[in-house]
Amino acid sequence: MKKSMKRHTIQDTRTPISMRVFWGILCGTFFFCQMSCNSQKQVVTAQNTDNDPRIKLIDEDLYSGIYQLETSVVRDMKSLKKFYAQINKTRKPGLPVPSVDFSQHTALIICAGAQEADEKVGISFGDENDKELIINIKKHSVAESTANGTSTITYPFYVYTIPSTMKSVHFVKLK
Repeated sequence: MKKSMKRHTIQDTRTPISMRVFWGILCGTFFFCQMSCNSQKQVVTAQNTDNDPRIKLIDEDLYSGIYQLETSVVRDMKSLKKFYAQINKTRKPGLPVPSVDFSQHTALIICAGAQEADEKVGISFGDENDKELIINIKKHSVAESTANGTSTITYPFYVYTIPSTMKSVHFVKLK
């Protein structure tokens, strides 16, 4: 047999290591992209404490960048866009601004400050007269705490709509 002839061995039929590395990186990148895109989707559920049909939760997120309880009443789209511009400073891509018909609704924004991840904020109508409207804010637990006693601290915000009002709106935090 000639020395220049090459013998075919099992090793010749294997995929080169560089090709296996390429496909591993490609599959890993695809998996990472799929998981990161899906993590931004969330379902907005009703958090009203008394299930009042006049109150509708239109948006919420676990991070607002605001570290103590702050509330605001929004009666125009410019103010709502300004709020979203503030919370989207640290997000790429940012959260979309929900559409609100301000001729029929008033938006209420509650930035809850620091709270545990298993706590949610709900609102309800309080006292109302000709000049003012009281909105009650109450935190409630939605899940049992973890067995080992650890918890995650979040800084959530909630955007609610109520029927349009020109009354002075005051927020009262309930225990």
